Amino acid sequence: MFAGWGRLVYRFRWATLVGSGVLLALSIGGLLMGGTLTSGGPLTSNLESAQAANQISSELPGNGKQTSTFDLIFSSPTMSATDPAFSTAVASAIAPIQGDSRISSVLDPYSTSNPRVAQALISKDGHEALVLVTLKSSGQQAWSDYNALRGQVSSSSLTVTGTGFVPVNEAFNKTLESDLQRAETVTLPVTLILLVVIFASIVAAGLPLGVGVLTIVGGLAGTFFLNRFTDVSQYALNIVTLIGLGVSIDYSLFIVNRFRDELAAGASREDAIATT
Repeated sequence: MFAGWGRLVYRFRWATLVGSGVLLALSIGGLLMGGTLTSGGPLTSNLESAQAANQISSELPGNGKQTSTFDLIFSSPTMSATDPAFSTAVASAIAPIQGDSRISSVLDPYSTSNPRVAQALISKDGHEALVLVTLKSSGQQAWSDYNALRGQVSSSSLTVTGTGFVPVNEAFNKTLESDLQRAETVTLPVTLILLVVIFASIVAAGLPLGVGVLTIVGGLAGTFFLNRFTDVSQYALNIVTLIGLGVSIDYSLFIVNRFRDELAAGASREDAIATT
């Protein structure tokens, strides 16, 4: 079967190249259309991170199950979080975002009627207070809302730190983007140099790399296409790049070496491809 496939590819080699070019163009078009991948995914209950999430959900109601949330940490090296001056400073800092149409709820240790929650929102050393903010939006819009709202919160007497799901998730997204850019600007050129050294031929070296690029672009386009029908984790981008580049180059090395061996043994190009 594979021998017949090899002969077919050889006989219609130009059509194969044109078809590959068309697929590459369609894949690039799919990438330009983009999409919104999801973060995280289902976790098994045995993972420490899942247990921590359950603990947060039980100790801080409303925070563990909300994905569009961010936290504001107010701290002071001198004042205690229970001091009236501290609570007044917190109230003044969050006043600009109270009642904002983009916010679903704001939970702080001074306005809640639940003593247990109020205690949980103050650090053990007593110098930090946590304010939980739940947004109505999600995804990229939540990140935009966070940036706008975070800029309105400031204090002259307390240090304010923004953290939580939305900013941390955006940090992961930027890291993924940076990793993909590094793969494009560093990994591919270095791989090409190594392949040229191994094969002593630019054409032979370019074949595995070309297959890898075609696989990665097609895989990423397919990922965004699937995202239109179902949730796809953002980490799929890294997996597609890793497997696409690694497997494509790995198997291409086998094919190129075997093809060269067949030619050296006196086989024609068509027979060499069929045997390979």
